[in-house]
Amino acid sequence: DLAKQGLDYVSKSVRSFVNDASDLNETVSKTQVLFGETSKRVTEWAKTTDLALGQTEQQALDAASTFATFGKSAGLSGNRLDDFAIGFTKLASDMASFSNTSPQDAIDAIGAALRGESEPIRKYGVLLDDATLRQKALELGIVSTTKHALTPQQKVLAAQKAIYEQTTAAQGDFA
Repeated sequence: DLAKQGLDYVSKSVRSFVNDASDLNETVSKTQVLFGETSKRVTEWAKTTDLALGQTEQQALDAASTFATFGKSAGLSGNRLDDFAIGFTKLASDMASFSNTSPQDAIDAIGAALRGESEPIRKYGVLLDDATLRQKALELGIVSTTKHALTPQQKVLAAQKAIYEQTTAAQGDFA
């Protein structure tokens, strides 16, 4: 009976290992598609995130891929896209550490902000409204006046600037 229990345990462990490896492989594949030629930079960086950010390689790649989707929609590519995605992934760990939440919660809040939802990121002290986004877009030089509505792409870039400016106290907190 003990031998059977041992075999069951080993079988479950092997299945779990195979599933985890398969999940990571799928995440790496998604990363390669989203980042293209610079995906190696992102995948190499993700191998260091367990200690640097408190996120597993897969969690960091999933987060970076989430942010890459927004960055691509704003017209970013190459190293600018990498920096956008990696920067927000790092910031999520800092915000989570500073506010005693999980990195995934902070990732979700940043993602919501980039989609135009301001409420989830408020618990991290970030206040985003239309006037703020228009002003940030003007400061970035992506609009010439604050009188017109921003495109979704402009909102992503303006939100990025506003989020970084309003989270300076949390930046570097995980370290």
